[in-house]
Amino acid sequence: MKRLQGNQAVRALRKIIGLTQGEFAVMIGVSKDAVASWETGRNKLSATFARRIALVTGVDARTLRLGVSVPISQDADAHVYTKEDFERHQRTEWSGTEEAQAERLARCQDTLELLFRAAARVGGDPPRQRLPGLMDSFMQWCEQAREDFKLGPAVDEQLGKRRFRAGMTQGYRDWRAMARGNPEGLKAAGFEDDPSKGDREPLRLELELVPGWAPGRSMKPPRPAVMLVRPEAGDRRL
Repeated sequence: MKRLQGNQAVRALRKIIGLTQGEFAVMIGVSKDAVASWETGRNKLSATFARRIALVTGVDARTLRLGVSVPISQDADAHVYTKEDFERHQRTEWSGTEEAQAERLARCQDTLELLFRAAARVGGDPPRQRLPGLMDSFMQWCEQAREDFKLGPAVDEQLGKRRFRAGMTQGYRDWRAMARGNPEGLKAAGFEDDPSKGDREPLRLELELVPGWAPGRSMKPPRPAVMLVRPEAGDRRL
């Protein structure tokens, strides 16, 4: 079996940028082993990942796949790639302003909405129920992207900004029964039994909660319930 020649351009690109194999892997969403396999020649760089590297760095994807000794810039003059090329590409193509980032996110949201609306369409010839399969594909992609790009801590940080308070009111008898089954949990919720309180006396406990990571389900804080009260006859208050 003929061994593939190592991709010198990938190795050179990574060193020009100043990243370890692990750091480079996180940036493009692959494993460290995948980067090592390209550099040693164990695996050939695919067109898909060459395109992704080009999108992230501004290097020329075609010459990157050829494995030439030096990476080439995708600029019109096609010069030898430098760290300045990387910094300029990141700054002009991906950093930008908050408005530009928001516009990119809006485009992605629009794309997802179009896909899901198309899959949820009723009818067709022949009729097909494609929404469940698309949902599963989407959830798997979310999990994989979170892992590949090492986004877990950053996602948890974002979810932490969605803290909300949730509470329940019930009699002391019920709280005491729950405390017998889960004393630590009730203690964390702030329950302290007061022997002077009767079983039926109400007590409200509240906890500060954070939505959990759950692709395909809502991760936004629940909306508080709103009670509409009809004014009594003759009551003109609004």
